[in-house]
Amino acid sequence: MIKIKNYLRVRAKSQALIWCSCLGLFFSCWAVADLNQDEILVLQKQIDEERKRLDALEKKLQELRSSDTPPPPVQSEISEEVAKVIVNREETSSIRQLMAAEGRYDPYLDEKFKKSIPLVGSPWRFSFGGYAKLDIIHDFSGTGNKRQLVLGQIPVDDNPSEGSYSHVQVSETRFHMETRNSDSPHENSVFIEFDFFDENSPNSVRLRHAYVRYGKLLVGQTWTLLSELRQLPLILDFASGDSILGGRTEQIRWTNHSEDKTFGWALALENFNDASIYNPDDLSGKDRSDFPRLSSGFTKLWDRVEWSTGASITQLRFDGSEGVGDSEELAYTATTAGRVYLDKNKNNWFGFGFGYQSGSINDVITFANAGIPNAAIDSEGDLDLAKAWNTQLGLHWAWNQSLSSNFSYAYAKITDVPEAFDPDWIKVGAAVHANLIYKYDEQLSLGIEVMHGERENVNGRDGDAQRIQFSTFYYY
Repeated sequence: MIKIKNYLRVRAKSQALIWCSCLGLFFSCWAVADLNQDEILVLQKQIDEERKRLDALEKKLQELRSSDTPPPPVQSEISEEVAKVIVNREETSSIRQLMAAEGRYDPYLDEKFKKSIPLVGSPWRFSFGGYAKLDIIHDFSGTGNKRQLVLGQIPVDDNPSEGSYSHVQVSETRFHMETRNSDSPHENSVFIEFDFFDENSPNSVRLRHAYVRYGKLLVGQTWTLLSELRQLPLILDFASGDSILGGRTEQIRWTNHSEDKTFGWALALENFNDASIYNPDDLSGKDRSDFPRLSSGFTKLWDRVEWSTGASITQLRFDGSEGVGDSEELAYTATTAGRVYLDKNKNNWFGFGFGYQSGSINDVITFANAGIPNAAIDSEGDLDLAKAWNTQLGLHWAWNQSLSSNFSYAYAKITDVPEAFDPDWIKVGAAVHANLIYKYDEQLSLGIEVMHGERENVNGRDGDAQRIQFSTFYYY
C-alpha cells in the first residue's frame, strides 16, 4: 500500500508537469495567432503526444489498483518519464547525464572501473585511490638506510657503523588518480601516482607514474618494458625486489595483443641513465648517448603460467674534449620472468626472474640503490663495461581466506668488474624475506616480516644484516 501511495505521489507530480507543459503550449498557440498553419499543426501534435503520455500513466494506475502486483520501481521507470518532460525530449545522452548527477542511472555503473564517478557533461570518468602504509622497523645490524634494506648499505668492517636501531615511517603511503574515456572505442586513459619515498627529501611528494594510454600507445613515465612485477609476492620491505631487473622511466611504448589476450608483444623507446659512467681520472668530457634505449619483449599466458621475456640495447658513449677522444660501446640487457600457479584456483603461486646485463647493471635494483655505474672510463679514454646477472624467486601461499605468507630470495652479482671500480663498492648482494599477513577485510591488512641480507665488496670483504618489520595497509 505504501508503494502505491509513493507511486500516486510521483504520478501526481507527473500530471502537474505534463498539464503545465500542455497549458504552456496552449497559451503559446493563443499568443502566436499569426503563426502559419504548419507551425500550429506542430504545436498541436506536441499537445496530443503529452495527452497520450498522460493516458498511459492513467492506465498503468488503474492496473495497479485492480491487482496485487507491486508497482514498478520509481527510480528506473517513472523518474525516466519525468526526466523526459524536464529536458523537453532531448537526446538520450542528455538524460543519462542528468540521471548520473543523481547517481541513479545504471549505464554509469562501470564494472571495469570501480570506485569511479562520471565527470558530468563529458564521457570521462574519474577515480582516486591508493593506500596508507605504516612501517615499524627494527634493524639489528646498523644498515645505512633506515627506510628499506638496501644491500649496498649493509655494514662491512664497521662501515657504516654497526649497531641496532628502530624507525617508524609512512613513506610508502601512495595515492593515484585516473581518468578514462568511457565512450572511446579503444583504451583512452590518464594515470598519475605519487608516494613519499624520496631518498633526498623524505617529507616531499615523489612522482612514481604519469602516463597516457591511447589505444596501443603509451606515453609518459612508468615501469620499463623489461620490468616484470608478476614475479614478486607481497613483501613488506620497500626494497622487496632487491635484485629485480627494472625501474620507472620516461618512454614511448607500442603494445599489441592477440584477440584472446594470451599473447602480446611490445616495443619501446626509453630514457636511459647515460650519465652512469665512472671517471676516476677526471678526464675532460661528458658521458652522454646519441639515442634513447630500444626495448622489446613479448608475453605468453597459459592456464597456470604467465611468462614474459625481452631485451634492450642502448649506446654508452663518452664524449671527450680537450684532446681526449670519444669512446662508445653497445650496452644490452636480456631477461625472462613470470609466474606459475600451483593450484587450479590460483591461490598459491611461484614467481621467477633471471637477467643478464652488459653495460647496463644499473637496471638491477641491487646496484641502482647502491649507485654503482654501468661502466668506467680508463686513463686512456676507453670504456670498460661492467657485466652482471641477477635472479629473483618468490612464493605466495594462502593459508586461508585471511592469512597468507610470502617468501622471496634475491641474488645479484657483477661478473666482470672494471679495473677502475672502487674496491669498497658492492659486487655481490643477496637477500631473503619471509612474512605473515592477516587480511582483516578488503581495506585493512596487518603483517610482520623478517629479513636477512648479505653483501660482498669488490675487494672481497663482506657483511650481513637482519631486520624485523611490522606494517599496516589501509586501502582506499
